[in-house]
Amino acid sequence: MVLKHLNPLLSPELMTVLMSMGHGDEIVFSDRNFPASSNAKRLINCQGTTIEPLLHAVLYHLPIDYLVEHPVHMMRIPSDSDYTGNILGDYQRMLDAYNGKPTSIGLLDRQDFYDRAARTYAIVVTGESARFANVIIRKGIVRIGEEL
Repeated sequence: MVLKHLNPLLSPELMTVLMSMGHGDEIVFSDRNFPASSNAKRLINCQGTTIEPLLHAVLYHLPIDYLVEHPVHMMRIPSDSDYTGNILGDYQRMLDAYNGKPTSIGLLDRQDFYDRAARTYAIVVTGESARFANVIIRKGIVRIGEEL
């Protein structure tokens, strides 16, 4: 069935997971190197896209939790890394825009990120090649007036 006004990056499987998640459930959007298959309770394959456009599609629909200190988590970039990008800044701007206010992003060391990811509701694996692009988002509630 074809519907209007839905981003084509939102597969039926991904929409089902997003709609099935409850307040406080977390979802991972992972890069192509993340051990998603071995850690996921529910695995959604979106390897035909990268994380940023997929997040734009998802965040239009997904409320971000406002009741916790860090509703979003990313992997801390090791101090000895040669990484020169600004993925944290890119995500920060996007999250703030969709959330309508500053969104606190917690940073986790690699193994802590993997451990938390293994406990999430679902992992979405993408074709993302940027390093340190993995992100965990905690679902909030839909407040009155946000339904439509």
